[in-house]
Amino acid sequence: MLNIIIIIITFFLITIDYVDSQTELTLPTLPYAYNALEPVLSEYLMRLHHDKHFQMHTNKSNIILKKMFTDTQSDNKLKEIAKQPIEIILTQLEYLPHQYQLSLRYNGGGYFNHKLFFSMLKTPTSTVDENKPIGPLLEAIEKNFGSFDKFKQLFSSASYEFFGSGWIWLYIDAQTKRLILNFTVNQDNPIMYDKNHIILLCIDLWEHAYYPVYENRRNEYIENFWRIINWSFVNQLYIEGQTKRSDL
Repeated sequence: MLNIIIIIITFFLITIDYVDSQTELTLPTLPYAYNALEPVLSEYLMRLHHDKHFQMHTNKSNIILKKMFTDTQSDNKLKEIAKQPIEIILTQLEYLPHQYQLSLRYNGGGYFNHKLFFSMLKTPTSTVDENKPIGPLLEAIEKNFGSFDKFKQLFSSASYEFFGSGWIWLYIDAQTKRLILNFTVNQDNPIMYDKNHIILLCIDLWEHAYYPVYENRRNEYIENFWRIINWSFVNQLYIEGQTKRSDL
């Protein structure tokens, strides 16, 4: 009987500790080997990008979230926000005090963006033309942009012409329900502007994403990016996004 009581008490203590704590972000393991994207992206670049830059955003986000959770000068709302998943927190940045908002926008955004980016890559095809979208996503691209080749041209042009550090995105617009091409600076992303945007594809245009391989030849990185997109993954995001839209 005593053992049962101890087990029950332990369970409740663990449950309370789990519920009453801030979100703790962890660095996801790559879904492929570090050298799997060669020659498009080298093993050295992937280790630097994933293990250093992505890890930095993970660590700094956790520091900020812990400070938010333990901030005795703020009301309980700040504590409740810190307990949410990062994709929810990023849609509530406007409610955060200035000292948390800017840092979490950069580091929390960096965590979310990199987690998505690394998930949508795969072993490169021999040529760009061999790697194309499939299923409902391809149909949506053709409907919104005329053809996949036209979409690829627009996405690449936006990437070539982008100045500075940031991202190019393809997402389902929350208002028009159409596929949209857009950019964000630094570590911003579309859900920071509308929580119901559904992100499908992105390219990292920060120098650390390509410089160890391509140096100042960013256009070459953008051209080769089409060889490593995991279109099956992106297509699944689109299908799930259609379901999510119907639930809104």
